[in-house]
Amino acid sequence: MREEKRENLRESGWGTRGEARRSVQLVVVGGGLAGAAVIRNLPSPLRRPGATLLIDRNDSYTFAPLIHEVAVGRIHPGSVVSNVSALCRNRCDYLHSEVTELSPETRTLTTTSGPVGYERLVLATGSRAARPPADLVPHLQTFHTLDDALRLRSELNGAWWTALETDRRGDTVPGARTIVIVGGGATGVELSAEIAVLFDYLRKRSRREPAVAPRIVLVEAADRLMGWLDPFFHDAAMRQLFLLGVEVRLGTLVEEATSDSVRVGEEWLPAATKLWTAGIETVSPVSDLGIESDASGRVRVDDHLTLPGHPEVYMLGDASLYKDPGLGPLPPTGSLAVQQGAWVARDLDRWLRGAERRLPFRFSDRGYAVSLGPESAVAEVLGRKLEGAAAQALYRSVLLYFLKSRRDRVLTGADWAMERTIGRLGFERPRNRAAL
Repeated sequence: MREEKRENLRESGWGTRGEARRSVQLVVVGGGLAGAAVIRNLPSPLRRPGATLLIDRNDSYTFAPLIHEVAVGRIHPGSVVSNVSALCRNRCDYLHSEVTELSPETRTLTTTSGPVGYERLVLATGSRAARPPADLVPHLQTFHTLDDALRLRSELNGAWWTALETDRRGDTVPGARTIVIVGGGATGVELSAEIAVLFDYLRKRSRREPAVAPRIVLVEAADRLMGWLDPFFHDAAMRQLFLLGVEVRLGTLVEEATSDSVRVGEEWLPAATKLWTAGIETVSPVSDLGIESDASGRVRVDDHLTLPGHPEVYMLGDASLYKDPGLGPLPPTGSLAVQQGAWVARDLDRWLRGAERRLPFRFSDRGYAVSLGPESAVAEVLGRKLEGAAAQALYRSVLLYFLKSRRDRVLTGADWAMERTIGRLGFERPRNRAAL
């Protein structure tokens, strides 16, 4: 029977890159943290080209938890980017394509390269930045991709040099030195702290003080930062952001904006750089199947991380909504994605062995860490609360663990180690500015 199955798989035939196969035992859609965890932990019968196929619309994967450090020049952009195809080497086949439709009844995916059949399917399609309200879209930029980080790096460099020139030319562009960040989740908090430390770093290395320092304003609609975490995280973040000079506006909505200003509560605040970091949203091939989802598009899955009524279709990572029996609906974190991917690989092994009983997924709460600049962080691990340098060391060790390859860990570690000697990347004097 097994030999017959192998023969059928061989007859279906793989095409060259960009061409789809008709049928395969396992298809994984998405090479992010969750999808990569599945691929790395595949059981032996599936760990080979011809048995498993990874489909991704991108050739490369960006490790999003570190892009705020790219934006402030602490990490080289290449250190957070890895090739999706490298993940597949000697493990599976790779199809550079986009999934446009899912037909669970026929167990078929429609891709831009043609149809692909499957016996088991893992959907780990990830997320994108939630867009601001329609009237704010033209004036606020999201922060979720490497391109977003590089664009912000350029704007921050311009804001710094504008601050240095203010006492000589006058502040000819109101708000040119002001950065407004809307969204007090982990991304907004980490980015605010990093930008504040960046400007302090540049000030210490400048030949003279700016007459008026750049201004950073963090706006959050709720009454505390990172509301889904223990209040300890809010308290620690407020203390550190105060020391760094970040203005935090809580319980405040941003409802209007123009090209050069934003209304924060009742105050119109001139600001050239306006960032939206309030949440994520997902788009998946199951969105039209009538399955329950939350406001951000995350699809509810059962105890086996599968779609209701379709036990052969797993959904993982940011695109899924899993309700833990003890903790309730879990937020989309890297720890959850990696645990889900490893668990699915074990569940696939039980399926191949013909196990009669299917075990439920259970999340192991290992804690959480949020960076508050290169020298400080806040963390809770195994019930212990940490703040400052010890939390920052834990934060870095967690990120290195989550990076996909030894190459990525070496490059990122080298960037952190060399920061003090080589300075910040991308923060040179613009060519059209005179020496100061």
